[in-house]
Amino acid sequence: MPSPLRPLLPLWLLLFVSCGVSLPSAAQRPARPVTFFEDPAGKTYLLLSDSRLITRNQLGGTVNTFYDSSLGAPDHVDVTNPFSIILYYQDYGRLVLLDRTLSEITRIDLFNVEGLQQPGALARANDNQIWVYDDWDYRLKLLDEQGRVARQTNNLRLDLKVTQDPAAIYVDRGTVALHFPELNRLAVLTNYGRFEFWVDLPPTTWVSYQTPYLTGYDENDSWRYVMGAKKTEKWARPQVQGAGEQTRRPGKTTYRYLNAAGEIITTTVE
Repeated sequence: MPSPLRPLLPLWLLLFVSCGVSLPSAAQRPARPVTFFEDPAGKTYLLLSDSRLITRNQLGGTVNTFYDSSLGAPDHVDVTNPFSIILYYQDYGRLVLLDRTLSEITRIDLFNVEGLQQPGALARANDNQIWVYDDWDYRLKLLDEQGRVARQTNNLRLDLKVTQDPAAIYVDRGTVALHFPELNRLAVLTNYGRFEFWVDLPPTTWVSYQTPYLTGYDENDSWRYVMGAKKTEKWARPQVQGAGEQTRRPGKTTYRYLNAAGEIITTTVE
C-alpha cells in the first residue's frame, strides 16, 4: 500500500516554487564572529567569517569596520595598542596598522624591510615597536616605528638548541616568550632578546593569550601561565563538549569566551 505522505511531496515543492521560497546561500547568510580580541581598556574587536574586523556598540550594531578584499583574513591581530592596531597577513608579508576607529594609518611590506628575509611570528613590543621572528636566519628582530630593523638577537636555533621555529610570540613589559607548540614549551627571553629559561606547557588543543596571561584548554584540561613565571598552573575548567565554546580570553579571576551563537560570555573562575 503506498504511503499517504507521498502525494504531499510534490505539493511541498509546488508551494516553495510558487511562493518564491528559497534557502539562503552561503553568500547570503550573515557573517558570524569567528574570534575576538580585547584591548587593555576592555574594548572588544570581532573578526567575522567574511574577514571583516569590526567593533560593536552596546546594542550589537556595527560601529567600525576594516576589510581588504585583496588580503582576506589576517593571520594575526594585535590590539595591545588600540591607537595602532596590528593586522598581520603572513603570506603577503604585509602589516596594516589601524587607529582606534579601524581606519588605516599605514602599511609595511615586510618583504621590503632591509635585514628581514622571511617574516614569521610577530607581536607588538614595548615602546610601540614590533618583534618579528625571521624564519630565514632564526633571529628575533625588533622593528622601529618606521619599520626598520633596530635590533636583533643571536641565532636562536643555536641558543635554544631547537630545530623548530616559534608559532607565536607573547610580550608583557620586560618579558618576551616564544611558543613552540610541537615541543609544548615556551622559551622565555628578556626584552633585549636574551634567553632565560624554558617553561613546559601541558598539551592542549587550543591556546589563547591576553596580556599577561596565556591559557591552554580543551575537553580534557585547562591551565594558565602568567608571563615571567617558571611554570603553569591548573586554572578554570576544561572546555565543555557540546557547549559551542570557542576562543577564550583569560583574565585574573575570569575568562571570556565566544560561543557558537557569536555571543561573548564571561565566566568567573573560583
